[in-house]
Amino acid sequence: MIARLLLPLVLLATGTVHADASRLLSAGSSVTELVFALDAGQHLVAVDSTSALPQDSELPRLGYHRQLSAEGILSTQPTLVIGSDEMGPPTTLKLIRQAGIQVASLPEAMSIAELQTNITHLGELLDRTKQAAQLHQQINTRAQALNTKIEQPKRTIFLLIGDGATVQIAGRNTLADAMIATAGGTNPAIEQVEGYKPVAMETIVAMAPEVILVSRRHLTDTLDDNALFKQFPLLRQTPAADHNAIVPINGKALIGGFGLSTLSEAERLHQNWLSH
Repeated sequence: MIARLLLPLVLLATGTVHADASRLLSAGSSVTELVFALDAGQHLVAVDSTSALPQDSELPRLGYHRQLSAEGILSTQPTLVIGSDEMGPPTTLKLIRQAGIQVASLPEAMSIAELQTNITHLGELLDRTKQAAQLHQQINTRAQALNTKIEQPKRTIFLLIGDGATVQIAGRNTLADAMIATAGGTNPAIEQVEGYKPVAMETIVAMAPEVILVSRRHLTDTLDDNALFKQFPLLRQTPAADHNAIVPINGKALIGGFGLSTLSEAERLHQNWLSH
């Protein structure tokens, strides 16, 4: 945790605050949304596949942010490559630096406070300190609204559903858990699991989740909750199934650290729980 908080200071001290961001390549959903929020989107020359873009954008996408190719990056002639600390692989970043292109990474934020730290650093890096100050104020206001206490915090889990019948649950030190906590819920998986781990359906039933979060993409692919229950029938035995509380969320909000979309998902959950 201390290393995560200190990294922005290290980057600033090494001079990346003076980066040439005239041709910017952004890798990581949470980083790209901050670039747009700081009114620097016009400098983007490419993004990774996880990044959300305006519908009319024709920016090239260069693959998954953890599996970028040096050839693809160099073809866009960026002056600065910016991403989360999940950006990689390291061999690609080394080649980019050897080509004389500056590379900067933001630590993976796991809270609103750490998101604010990243905004400060990115504002300096992109020469957008005024916009960063305005964004800070907006987020502070939103964070204060999240302080409204949920009288009965919902037992909430996030399931990462893969191909076939594979399921992983989000435990301690995951962005999904941070989002649940920010929204005012509790994650029973943290008592047994750290990170994302495969889990038996019987274990999920024993956790008695009142809310089950699933990537919106998965629920779209499977059409509806009934298809999910057909694939995993034991989920019908949870309180979440009894109360029709299988909740789709934006999976990109859980990539690259706590970002603006993560905050939006936490707000949506919080408001729903306040009204129920």
